[in-house]
Amino acid sequence: MQLKVYSSELKAKDVSLQRELRRVALIVLPGTSSLEVSLAIQALKAANAVSGYAAFHWRIATLYGEPIDLEDGFVLQPQMKVGEDEAIDLALVFGEWGVDTGNLVSFSNWLKRLDRHGVYLGAVGGACYELANANLLDGYQCTVSQAYRDSFQELFPSVEIRDALFTWDRKRITCTGRAACLDMILNVIEHQCGTEVTGQVAEAFNYDVRCGTSIPMRQRNLTLQKMSGKLAEAVRIMEENLEFPLTAEEIAVESGSSKRQIERLFSYHLSCSPKRYYKRLRLKRARSLLRQTALPVSEVAVACGFSSFSHFSRVYRGCFGSTPREDRMALSA
Repeated sequence: MQLKVYSSELKAKDVSLQRELRRVALIVLPGTSSLEVSLAIQALKAANAVSGYAAFHWRIATLYGEPIDLEDGFVLQPQMKVGEDEAIDLALVFGEWGVDTGNLVSFSNWLKRLDRHGVYLGAVGGACYELANANLLDGYQCTVSQAYRDSFQELFPSVEIRDALFTWDRKRITCTGRAACLDMILNVIEHQCGTEVTGQVAEAFNYDVRCGTSIPMRQRNLTLQKMSGKLAEAVRIMEENLEFPLTAEEIAVESGSSKRQIERLFSYHLSCSPKRYYKRLRLKRARSLLRQTALPVSEVAVACGFSSFSHFSRVYRGCFGSTPREDRMALSA
């Protein structure tokens, strides 16, 4: 019986020249989703079963080697604590954005030691913050969830963010989390075991492998998928120019349309003017920065294209019902 192979292309690389990724440490931070950890473990388990040998050996680590509560109520029992073992080929950090790890210097130093030893480092979901905060993503391409992309860009400008479900850049592997974790792990399995084993593992999950690291994320606003290409392009241009807003004429030129055509498209599909939609995008980004970073409110205003703080405070309140300062204070209360 011929094996069903899901990979649409073979990686053009000499695997023999690359480090094996057999010894895997799954570092799980408090509040992590059990889905992501479970997907990673079950896929590695399946790879061992399909290949017929111990292609992977993994250990679960927590910061102090103690059981931790996961996001959905499960309690995770680890096998080691961070820093206990450095005989690792791949260290994957699982975590949620904004979870307080105690700002452990020892955790960052351990990751840095692993990096100096040539260990591959990965982050799932919000754990990309931990790698970036340790300066381990400087000069690398990285994937982050759209939910905290704006905050990540402000905090770590030297990291290049890619619009992808997961990214593998040299010895860094990052993914948006949730189901994208399976895409990432399947590519790790392909690196270690080859295409046929990966195809069988994917088949066990009833899953089609989405090959390569440049897989685009689903459009954030699904209604735009059914809209005019000109409108979607205009929205994309707005999203990429929040700090220094463009005029309606400039947006029209960039999108290959006329100002009147853009205004008609926004009115018909979104029931608002381009100017109003643009302002809403900037305010949403401001709210995200206020809630996810410690940037001063005045800096948030500038980062979102508001030169006047009083104007920013006024339109923010008109949109969300509270001033920027009130919104931040309510979150920390």
